[in-house]
Amino acid sequence: MRRSKAAASLLAFMVLLSGCTMAPPVTEETEETSVEVYDFEGIRAQDDFYGFINAENLLTCDIEDTHGMGGPVSEIDIEISDRLEGIIHEIVNGDRDSYAPGSNEQLIYDYYYQALEASTGGSFASEDDIAYVNDVISGILSVSTIDEYLTMCGDLYTNWGVDPIIGGGVDTDLANSSAGSVLLEPFSSPDGSTLENIGKGGTYAQVLASSIRMVLIDFGVDPEEAEQRSVADASLVLDIAYGTDIELIKALEEDFSESMNRALFRTNDEIDALCPNIGIDGFMKTLGMDGNPKDGVYIWDEGQLATIDSLLTDENLECWKDIAILRFVREVVDYLPDELGGSEVLYENDYYAIRNVEQVLETELGEEYAERYLDEQTVEDVTNMAETIRDEYIVIISDCEWLSDEGKELIIAKLNNMLFFIGADEPHEVDPEDADLIGDTVFDTMHNINIRRYEDKIDKLTDGNERNGFIQMSPQTVNACYMPDINSINITLGIMSAPFYDRNNTYWQNLGGIGTVVGHEISHAFDNTGMLYDMYGNYAPDWIPECDRDAFDEMASHISDYYSGLTILDIHPVDGELTLGENLADISGVQCVLEIAENNEQRQQIFEQYALIWGYTMPKDSALDYLYLDVHSPNVIRVNAVVPLFDCFYEIYGVEEGDGMYVAPSDRVRRW
Repeated sequence: MRRSKAAASLLAFMVLLSGCTMAPPVTEETEETSVEVYDFEGIRAQDDFYGFINAENLLTCDIEDTHGMGGPVSEIDIEISDRLEGIIHEIVNGDRDSYAPGSNEQLIYDYYYQALEASTGGSFASEDDIAYVNDVISGILSVSTIDEYLTMCGDLYTNWGVDPIIGGGVDTDLANSSAGSVLLEPFSSPDGSTLENIGKGGTYAQVLASSIRMVLIDFGVDPEEAEQRSVADASLVLDIAYGTDIELIKALEEDFSESMNRALFRTNDEIDALCPNIGIDGFMKTLGMDGNPKDGVYIWDEGQLATIDSLLTDENLECWKDIAILRFVREVVDYLPDELGGSEVLYENDYYAIRNVEQVLETELGEEYAERYLDEQTVEDVTNMAETIRDEYIVIISDCEWLSDEGKELIIAKLNNMLFFIGADEPHEVDPEDADLIGDTVFDTMHNINIRRYEDKIDKLTDGNERNGFIQMSPQTVNACYMPDINSINITLGIMSAPFYDRNNTYWQNLGGIGTVVGHEISHAFDNTGMLYDMYGNYAPDWIPECDRDAFDEMASHISDYYSGLTILDIHPVDGELTLGENLADISGVQCVLEIAENNEQRQQIFEQYALIWGYTMPKDSALDYLYLDVHSPNVIRVNAVVPLFDCFYEIYGVEEGDGMYVAPSDRVRRW
């Protein structure tokens, strides 16, 4: 095979990432030029199964066309992006008068042209919008008591999702998965910095002070006064940082699903005792929610909450007002003129309008995408496959040696209560009043969108938690997930594309592709996070017997140790603890689909398709970033660490002791 200079650079990326063993290059001389020819047959499945399956494809992909990363997911992302662009162009080139008020087409049409006009010399905000911003700032500056400030924060949260004091949200009640509950989320620095960095003081605190000073000056505060105020403001944020459990907050930021397991339910009386200054009434007021929650709220960091409460005094009122101004301005700055802190549009014309529609009207665009590209036969095929995989899980659980009989019964009950959301949701019923979401300007539209988001939160709090996994991800997203709070999996329309699923593939190839993804997601119901939730989605760590929890921990520790002994780039180890949940799911998904196969010919198709879907290449620095931050193991590990755990792999490919893929029988960790 001949390759270009670009392909040569890809070889370096792939070898660094996967550690492929390849035959040395042979230089062929011609009159015009010389090229290096690689013998792909020199890569043995017995030494590097990942490279054996993927090397040729990865060497020929162009990472410049796949956003710096080459592989199936990136290629599908690009294809879907092109489709979405085509859908938007189809709609905006259509007849506006034929679109029903509030329909997806009307919203997409109107917002596209609104964003297009703004990006090509028009205005993102009208004089009325600018007057509104100035009125909000004046209102903040005129607040004279902490109680008034709390009410003002509620207005900011209702209209823009901005809460200067503490983040607020509505999510599933961990103790009652059918209900919604208020979560008081951690305070974050108003300039976007992490509290860990702010807590170091020095440059980080100076940058925060500078950000506040510039915004105050933009809105008419005397520069000398702004200087003094900004220093005091940064000092208050520094006090909050000192009162924060930084390691806890870092853990929450790195893995939000794990953070839910660490949320603390506190009754109204307990919040009042912890925060005697403003109490539960004050915090609810900042969220624009009248009255107390029925019985309490969830929080994460008691120390931070108590610190914030102690600082909410009239003495610190001016600092809090400045923090509110910076938070509000950062929220609306993209729609403001230069003199109020706005900046130039980086991308103009059609590109800008397309990206805005994709981000702001993701749900509406997703419905249009599903209408055009959802194939009912594919959904039926994947759904039937998912049911088969669930049935096989029941067999595997029944035969599991480390589970008690009671534990098996409970896990099987959870499996049977699991819902599958595959493909895309039914389109919503058009509401003519939604036509008003598109305002007179981009600023006005975003204001309306934020109000709707707030109303959706209130609906969840009052009406309860809907058991609908399609809400989790739009159909155009190339992903899949397990949702512990409703005990369901979501396999999006986007990921049901080749090579994950292909109508032209054999059943066994599709089982090795989308089937292992389904098996992976089902397994999350029983990993280190999913095992904390019962069959109804309630957070209940003791829902299975203690002996089973202990046995699970022992099994998981062996798998964690196994992965921690693996490296990429020769010297960089995998973090077996960080990646434990995903590693458990990888092993479990492959184990389950292999059990469905009847012979080694079918199992070979499963192995090879599984390796194919995770073929990926990226620059070395990106690979290291992912290694230390991503809860998934590097893709080469997801393949080469999993397939040699199964005895049939050795039979099919003739792997022997001394080969690169060989794992001693005593080290072949198993999930079930």
